[in-house]
Parts: sequence; C-alpha cells; structure tokens
Amino acid sequence: MNRDELPLTDRGCAFGDGLFETLFVHEGRVIRLADHLARLRFGLARLGLPEPSGERVLAVLDEVIEAKATGVCKLMVTAGTGPRGYRRPERPELTVTATFGPLPPVPAAPLALDPVPVALEGANALRGLKHLNRLVQVLAQQSLPRGRVEGLMLDPAGRVVSGTMGNLFWRERDGWHTPPLVGGAIAGTRRAWWIETLGARITPCAPGRLALAETAFLCNAVSAWRPVATLLGRAFADTDDPPVDRLERVEGCWQPPGVRTTPWPATLSEAMADTSWGRVALWELAAEGEAALAHPSSRESIEN
Repeated sequence: MNRDELPLTDRGCAFGDGLFETLFVHEGRVIRLADHLARLRFGLARLGLPEPSGERVLAVLDEVIEAKATGVCKLMVTAGTGPRGYRRPERPELTVTATFGPLPPVPAAPLALDPVPVALEGANALRGLKHLNRLVQVLAQQSLPRGRVEGLMLDPAGRVVSGTMGNLFWRERDGWHTPPLVGGAIAGTRRAWWIETLGARITPCAPGRLALAETAFLCNAVSAWRPVATLLGRAFADTDDPPVDRLERVEGCWQPPGVRTTPWPATLSEAMADTSWGRVALWELAAEGEAALAHPSSRESIEN
C-alpha cells in the first residue's frame, strides 16, 4: 500500500499501533537511511510486531521518491487491519506506506526556546520510540505564541526533555550534554550522531541547570543543527557556526555526511552495530540497566 490515507480499520488509524520515520531526501537519496531503518526495526521488535521485508520497505520508498527529488518522506509501518478491540490478530499483516512532500521553510527568525504549558510524558515501554501517537506534540505546537516555531518540553516532574520537534543539546564548560530519554522523548537519529560526534553526556536536567549553558541547539532529521539564539530568555552571543565542520548545508538545512552501508542488514543485531543510532541505543539502554530490552529478539521477516 502507498496512499495518503489508511482505512478506518487499520490499527495505525484506530489506535496509533505503529511507527514512523521522517526521512530527509536530497536528489533522490535518503540521508543516513541506515540509521532510520535500524530505529524502525528496533521499534517493531519493542512493540512485538514482525518485520516487513527489506525489499518491501525499499520498494515503497522508491515509489514515492522520484529521481533527483529533494524533500521530506514519511515512512509509516502499522499493525495493519484487524477486528475491533485492542488485541492484535495473532499474525498481524503489516501496512507499509510512505508519502513525500517539499521541505518545510527554513525559519527566518532566530530560534527562541521557552517552556510550553504541556508536559511530555509517555509509557516506559514506549520510551524513545517514534510511535504514531504525537498528540502531546500537537498540543505543544498549538500553545506556541504567534511567530514561535519551537518550545522547550518538560516531563511531569519538571525535567527538561526536548524541543517540540527536535532533541536538545547544550554546552557547559565541561563539554556537551543532552537529556536522557525521559517521558515521551524520541531517540532521534541525529541525536545519536551528535552523541557520537561530540562525545556528549546524557545528563538529567532541570530548567535551572540551563543557566550554565554557553550555547545550545536542536536537531532532527530535517535539520541536524538548529542553533538556539535565546534560551529561557537568555540570549547567546554567537550562534552562527555549527559545533563541528562535518556538516553539509543541503537546501538550507544542515545534515551529517552520508554513509555507505547496507540499507537492510540480515539481522537486527547487525543493523544496530553498524549504525550510530543502534550503537547509542544499545549503550544507553545497557547503561540504564535495561540490557534485556537493548537486545530484542531478531525474528525473521514474515515475508521471507
């Protein structure tokens, strides 16, 4: 299936039972596709869903991404159609769909970041996953004043989580930091790249700690570096240059360099070991005492 809509009986539509990936596409090539596919496969395992075949996923992407096209592709995998009720069929028949559109406009105004009046929370079983339920982020965006495009999200305990559309990094005297995956935070693919590139620490953070920040930025798949000009009302002196020179400016957005990897390794373990996202996810979960969750069983595709 490759349509803009899902049938009402699809579990993704009815219950948000599925995952999605936001892919930056430049001239027909998905930037760092392997990281996105590793996260997708890991998420399916965490949700207890089978994998579609790699051939099927790549074919769906090829259908919507034209040669030399530049834009944003949304890849979505749901648990497919099923009877009424929360319980899935014993053998879910997955729906794999994708849409493609233009890049969003690059904000002209400097990025100002202040807390939004909507707490970001989520079940621990879904921590870090890019699942389909994004209503909290929708409400957070709706709460932003006119002219603002981003806000700082806190969890119900008042801890800093992220922006509404990206992961947060800030620099103190001892180096770079990013919040842990508390609440409903997403384990971003660009977040993983920055953790490896900057050697960033994963640091629990109350808003008051950000008074120590010397500079800060947000990152997501569309732009790996979005400098924050004003954080909690405090302006930074210089936000013109990214923290490393290993970034490419593509269609007005910053991206990490592409990597040459097999887009669909034979096993999930290989996909995790061969990507920035997988390495950081395994290390982060194991460091938090979740080693069992860090190594979900690598089941074979239901289509192989």
